[in-house]
Amino acid sequence: MKLLCLVGLIILPYLVFAQEVQITNIQMKGPDMLVTYNLIDERIDRSYSMHLYTSLDNFIQPVEKVSGDVGVDIPVGANKTIVWNAKEELGEFNDGIKLEIKGQIYVPFIELDGVEKGMILKRGKMADIRWTGGRGDNILNVDLYQGEKLVRGLGELPNTGNAMLKIPNNVPPGKEYRYKISDERNRDEVVFSPTFEVKRKFPLLIKAGSGITIGVFGYYLIKSLIPVNEPDITSPPDLPSR
Repeated sequence: MKLLCLVGLIILPYLVFAQEVQITNIQMKGPDMLVTYNLIDERIDRSYSMHLYTSLDNFIQPVEKVSGDVGVDIPVGANKTIVWNAKEELGEFNDGIKLEIKGQIYVPFIELDGVEKGMILKRGKMADIRWTGGRGDNILNVDLYQGEKLVRGLGELPNTGNAMLKIPNNVPPGKEYRYKISDERNRDEVVFSPTFEVKRKFPLLIKAGSGITIGVFGYYLIKSLIPVNEPDITSPPDLPSR
């Protein structure tokens, strides 16, 4: 696939003097296009929503096959990289294409509570998740991610301010898990929880120990049920005949 980037633009609505975005590099790497940029703001506690657009639809819808420093809650800093799998999204494409990055200050549509960074959640156990904000008619989609990878969807929730969520038993134990909560009708309203660790409900050692105990108990139980032919010593043995 031949993909030519003719123009790389950054648009930040409501841009003020203290904010600046600099595209520093655009290159092809296999099927991917890598767009590197700096996101500069005098307020380092501020974050942004950043999306990549193309001229194929006149910059209306953001591209979907992207990863890296794209999406919501992108912190201020240098050497940000958007990785776009252009071949997967476009197929065979030989014409020139213009790129544009649009961004705006990120404001979470809800505030999460009940999930702290580094906390441990066990598979099969219910966890209480609370939040504030949003509209009363919001329908919330809840997904479980590990890093940038979607693990599985956890269903829909009404915007009631709290819910009991359960990590399925078939989710592999590990770190860097997080919840993604989004508005079903507005793709820009997205919140990620802090990352947490998923562990088994019962450690493997306890499971193995329980199996050994049951096995030993079963062995003695079976052994005790097997009849044993013991000699009759209630009367003396007969004398040998002459």
